[in-house]
Amino acid sequence: MPELTSASRKANRELNLQEFAAGSTSLLSRPRVLFVELTENCNLSCPMCRSGGAFDRSKNMSVELFDHIAEELFPTAEIVDLRGWGESTVLRNFPEYVDKTLAYGCRVRLVTNLTVPNERLWRHLVRNRSLITVSFDAAEEATFAALRTGAKLRTILRNLEILADEARVSGVGTDGINLNVVVQAAALDELDRIIEIAGGLGFRVHLAPVTLGSDDPGNLRFHRERLARAVRKAAAVAEETGADVRLAAALDEGWAVSEHAGKTCTHPWMYCYVNHTGKVGFCDHLIGAPGSAYLLGDLTTTPFEQIWNGDAYQRLRAEHAAWERGISPRFEECNWCYRNRYVDFDEESNPDYAQHIVRLTAASCPAGVPRSDPGPGLPAGAPPAALLPIADVTSRAAHPE
Repeated sequence: MPELTSASRKANRELNLQEFAAGSTSLLSRPRVLFVELTENCNLSCPMCRSGGAFDRSKNMSVELFDHIAEELFPTAEIVDLRGWGESTVLRNFPEYVDKTLAYGCRVRLVTNLTVPNERLWRHLVRNRSLITVSFDAAEEATFAALRTGAKLRTILRNLEILADEARVSGVGTDGINLNVVVQAAALDELDRIIEIAGGLGFRVHLAPVTLGSDDPGNLRFHRERLARAVRKAAAVAEETGADVRLAAALDEGWAVSEHAGKTCTHPWMYCYVNHTGKVGFCDHLIGAPGSAYLLGDLTTTPFEQIWNGDAYQRLRAEHAAWERGISPRFEECNWCYRNRYVDFDEESNPDYAQHIVRLTAASCPAGVPRSDPGPGLPAGAPPAALLPIADVTSRAAHPE
């Protein structure tokens, strides 16, 4: 297992948690979770994301830039996520980046479409206790091909079996592996099957709503009754199979559990994102072209310390420390998270946030709660007729291993 308890990491971790709790704007600690965008190239074309396009070497991070980032930031980083707005595993030298990261004693994290048939790589990642999130939005070949054009479901299923097998053979277990499901209208009827697949392999499932324009026909607000039925069925399957299904965010804003969404975001204090050109951001949800407005500096022209404690970062922290007053237009996307987002993997860097993990069970199915904006064709203040009212929405904190 990567060594995460060196003196420098331990000291940085303790200081960082203290500075976060205090709402400090200028930090002595360094970021503990890094997102290093090795490439913007992707081998798929997903309608809800963007077109992959032809492979473009100019969209790859240079080895020199990676080495600079590693030398500067890896000694105190605990988790290094080797991806950005692309699919890192399409790079031939991706295994070298993994090994360099491990050599610094960091834990590797990867969000991947798992389409690359590289058994040696997948086993290597699992054996070294990497945190692996697999994008998995459908359970039928035709639906999968439509939502993730270029992907072959059978290849991904085979790779999932490899991950599960290596977790068993090496004895590391499957706690670090999960399927991330972007819940979309086209695959609502397949949610239960996705959970069956994950449960059979011993993987967690994280559900998150697709992000589309408010008038887009695919927006889940136009499919609220179907969504509610699908979520109820998924909750029943999770209970039957014992699968651990979590809500990364409210699937409908009217169903949000404010006590778990409304908490100070750790990202301005604990996270740092570096894109393939060296530009620096603060959140792994604000990446690529859509997140370009949220970049706060450039490592190729400015020393990291001047970015990390520069005016933009300090303003960001000040706003988030007082988030209940509202976030300014400069960081307006963050307001959505304060209304809807629960926990992605935040508990890894801030254990206190394990209490905000929201699990999907039959007793805590977050559907049917009245809302002021029920969506097209539904009266305000009432749940869709097809839904049964839910007395309350509960969650359970993660159980300690």
